[in-house]
Amino acid sequence: MPPIDIVGILAALALAFAAFAASRRNEGHPYADEVYAMTPRSHRRYAALGLLFALAIAAALALHLPTLPLLAILTLVIVFYATSFLRGFSDV
Repeated sequence: MPPIDIVGILAALALAFAAFAASRRNEGHPYADEVYAMTPRSHRRYAALGLLFALAIAAALALHLPTLPLLAILTLVIVFYATSFLRGFSDV
């Protein structure tokens, strides 16, 4: 298994864990809540998407299919998730 695929699976699982943890916290962030409408439901969707990507990468590896397209899309999803609430912290 190529190291980049291991990193991809770990990144997808990290996204799932971070998003699930964010969905369980009640504190929220005004910028994320008001500008990007990041509700607990939104975080749970990102968590499910992270698990889906981890499974998809593992399945692609098992079936000897290319994983690069999945890794590219996962990278975009992680960037979109991170910027949905990190942008507001520069204004604090």
